[in-house]
Amino acid sequence: MSRELDLRGLVSRLVRADCDFVVIGSSALAMQGWDVSPADLDVMTEPTAVGTVVDALGIPDEEAEWVVDGEARRLECMTAMGPVDIYVAVSGGLTHEAVAREAVPILLESGQVSARVGSLEHVRDMRAAVGRSGLPTEAVAPGAKHGVPHVVAIDGPAGAGKSTISRAVASRLGLTYLNTGAMYRCVTLALLERKADTDDPRVVEEIARTIEIDFRDGRVLLDDRDVSDAIRDEDVTRATPHIAAYPEVRKAMIERQRDLFSGAGYVAEGRDTGTVVAPNAPLKVYLTASPEERARRRSLETGAGVIHVHAALALRDQQDSTRELGALRIAEDAVVVDTTGRTIDDVADEIAELARERGIA
Repeated sequence: MSRELDLRGLVSRLVRADCDFVVIGSSALAMQGWDVSPADLDVMTEPTAVGTVVDALGIPDEEAEWVVDGEARRLECMTAMGPVDIYVAVSGGLTHEAVAREAVPILLESGQVSARVGSLEHVRDMRAAVGRSGLPTEAVAPGAKHGVPHVVAIDGPAGAGKSTISRAVASRLGLTYLNTGAMYRCVTLALLERKADTDDPRVVEEIARTIEIDFRDGRVLLDDRDVSDAIRDEDVTRATPHIAAYPEVRKAMIERQRDLFSGAGYVAEGRDTGTVVAPNAPLKVYLTASPEERARRRSLETGAGVIHVHAALALRDQQDSTRELGALRIAEDAVVVDTTGRTIDDVADEIAELARERGIA
């Protein structure tokens, strides 16, 4: 008897059970946002780990059967959450080790767990090995879906390298770099320049909705003048958290960002770009790094001691994740990219390639 496939539910159960596996085939495409309908969950594991997968899914013996198809060898199973094929060998000589090494980590359960998903290259290689060309004919890339914003959303904690990496990715893809935080700074600068009452919500909202904010050639424009440096002044930095806390400002900026995303292509960075501003972005990246790496980078930028910066970042993380508006959240289907010990070019190349694979550029 066929059962409806709960792809993400099955994958989450395997992750929670600490199984060693990689999602492959059409299942891998679906996990990465492609418009495709896999008939079952395809996973690859080592022969010695099959029992762990079977136990995690609660598969009875009568619901499992070994199948040999050329070079491919799999255990076809039926679970309460739909059919699962557990591969221990695939055509083309691809090993579990090779597929796992180049797999893409995809977040599940609101960022609580992540699963390794086969890369687009491996999906193509596996299909080619059995005489199939390219990708499934019905598959639609995430960036080619109707109504999807042409944006790469990059979120992450302070010190993870968001700004530097986002600029580099935008340059590689020929897209516009957008720092969502710069928009709030523009509102603050406009208020300060006009000596407006920053404690009056009506005044603040009016200015937030009437000023013009634009991004060109890596510069930030406020009412058609370059304020890239001015919005980094100390008085603006000090006042921005107060202005950004207004729900009216928050709503106005989200609307502006969505309007921008509906037109030209952007690489946008922030705290909740992929969860609130553009939850349907075809590529959402959660950029991270070890606390020690983040502190070291900020120390080099500011000249402050590493220990002091480490403590400041810990406090910032706590504030960013618990703030009422604009809290740092991890998108359900974001790709995790750890920048610890990696060069800017290495990370930017990886993200740019993911964007191209998903039809964004």
